[in-house]
Amino acid sequence: MNRIPSGGDVKLKVEYRLTELLVPLPAQITQKENQFVVYDGNAHYASAYPVAQEKTTVKIGSGKVLSATQVAPTNQENERIVYGPYKDQPIFSEKPIKIHYENNAPFVVATVVERLIEVSHWGNIAVEEYIELVHKGAELKGSFSRVDHQLDRRGRRQPALLQFTSILPASAKDIYYRDEIGNISTSVVRLRADSVEVDIKPRYPIFGGWKTSYVLGYNVPSFEYLYNKGNEYALKMRVLDHVFDNIVVEKLTTKIVLPELVRWVSI
Repeated sequence: MNRIPSGGDVKLKVEYRLTELLVPLPAQITQKENQFVVYDGNAHYASAYPVAQEKTTVKIGSGKVLSATQVAPTNQENERIVYGPYKDQPIFSEKPIKIHYENNAPFVVATVVERLIEVSHWGNIAVEEYIELVHKGAELKGSFSRVDHQLDRRGRRQPALLQFTSILPASAKDIYYRDEIGNISTSVVRLRADSVEVDIKPRYPIFGGWKTSYVLGYNVPSFEYLYNKGNEYALKMRVLDHVFDNIVVEKLTTKIVLPELVRWVSI
């Protein structure tokens, strides 16, 4: 960014993401109930400088709102709650807000991802990921009914993980998807111009408090990721594939297995 002259101005866009911030309330629900969560935040932007004018918008979707803190002026529109505009706010202004609303999104977190990249002498790179998923939303209260699940009119709007899409490199081949029991046949592979999409459907829907684990693997040609200058080689690959949209990974381990007799490795 260029230096700002005295009396000048500049427009900035600051983006940051917070994870595991929403708290399910109630903490347990039955299979037929909707999930409600609580968002705790600030009606103001915590700025180190005085703020001439500000407005905070909280997008909450189309679900039911049980309660929302009022910090005048406050307006609830279609799928959002708008706080402000507020004028002439001092530094680090704070007005705590709490919004209790319906949110049936499955709060699935990858607690463990172990990625193994094995480079072969023979022009191939094998990639395998072991992934553990946990639904950290409202825990399922009572027993699970497969019949009720299939007849649920909410369909994919149930607070459970039914399926998701992983995105692999365009050259991925020999793709496999399995768990502790063995191969899982409920996956669909789609070829795109710049990627391979794998629609993954677990053996059972993942409700709150439930977890699952699986292995996803594939091969890619090494010439797309291995570069050389004389006898020196460089490997350039993703540290993690696209497991599913907006994934949160708590613990990631990436292991790289190089061919025999490799020396002078640097990262």
